[in-house]
Amino acid sequence: MSLFDKQPSIPRSQFKETLKKADIKIGSGRQLSKLERERIEKVDFPKRFGSSISQGEYKRTLNRLSAQKRDEQDFTRKIKLGKEIKFLKELEKKPDLPK
Repeated sequence: MSLFDKQPSIPRSQFKETLKKADIKIGSGRQLSKLERERIEKVDFPKRFGSSISQGEYKRTLNRLSAQKRDEQDFTRKIKLGKEIKFLKELEKKPDLPK
């Protein structure tokens, strides 16, 4: 079972709960804070794209974040983007996600 579990899309409410409950360690064994997870939900996956998140939208967001990281000049911002990207990639493939 992964984030999409053979479904073309997931409801935003399920994605929000998954973000809250995900136990993914980034970097030196630290998890993303509650504020960082809320920022991912609101900024990277805005509601203006509909009531569900498709696999394509998820991949486009990862690609956009990777491009932002590549273009970023500020090293601390680059590190934060790298942590977000790693978190989202782990979230996508993690087999024991809460539903």
